[in-house]
Amino acid sequence: MRLLRRVFAAFCWLIGAASATELTPPPKTDANGWIVTVSVTGAVAPSFPGSGQMRPYPFPSVSFRKVGEPELFSTPDEGFGLALLDLGYLRAGPVANFVFQRGQRDGLFGLRRIGLTHEVGGFIEVNPLEHVRLRAELRQGVDGHRGFVAALYADAYQSFGRFRVSAGPRLNFGDNSYANAYFSVTPFEALINGRLTPYNATGGFTSAGGMATVRYDFDEWTSVSVFGGGQRLLGGVGGSPIPNLIGSRSQYTAGLSVARSFEVRNPFPF
Repeated sequence: MRLLRRVFAAFCWLIGAASATELTPPPKTDANGWIVTVSVTGAVAPSFPGSGQMRPYPFPSVSFRKVGEPELFSTPDEGFGLALLDLGYLRAGPVANFVFQRGQRDGLFGLRRIGLTHEVGGFIEVNPLEHVRLRAELRQGVDGHRGFVAALYADAYQSFGRFRVSAGPRLNFGDNSYANAYFSVTPFEALINGRLTPYNATGGFTSAGGMATVRYDFDEWTSVSVFGGGQRLLGGVGGSPIPNLIGSRSQYTAGLSVARSFEVRNPFPF
């Protein structure tokens, strides 16, 4: 955490020293319309929370903004949000996320299966300084783990010509239902598995880490981004035998994203 604070402080200093640059200027076209951005992301991430095995996953996404509006800063690890309140320096609205299912691979024989989890809730983000964003997401699992989770993001970002660089720390929270679903081991499960010991996981701050992204704009319509980050499992979650005996307390993510924007004319301007 001390290293993360130093990295984030260095980025804030860099932003203060560099000249202000708009994130991505809006295309100079007819103001009556929308800019639709379609992104396709390929990432490698742990196959389940606490896993030491990496799996490839695709992440398609779509975003919209009015012609004439600048593109808003975002990161690959945040949820899918819609800002119903937008005051410029403050945005808030609903958010959704998902967690892939956990089967019985990678040493999990005998443990319960956890289906694909859909998480819904809300987010709020503020820009306390130019090129600095703070964001919080509160989400409830409606299936799968059925727990409550929260994610805190802090990012500093700056553009250098066609490149944009961002980095910042992350902190995650999960309640007892979340922790129990992925990290508890019942005596019967331990007996069947043979490698794990019984354990009752409790909620709290579940992980801390960081994320960095480098983006290159080929033009105002097409961009490519590479990103990577890591998390360290904490507390009752980090003490579970699942990450310590068959998985890993260190959780890494990396990927590449290609985005293409295009204009959709508004046939009914008003």
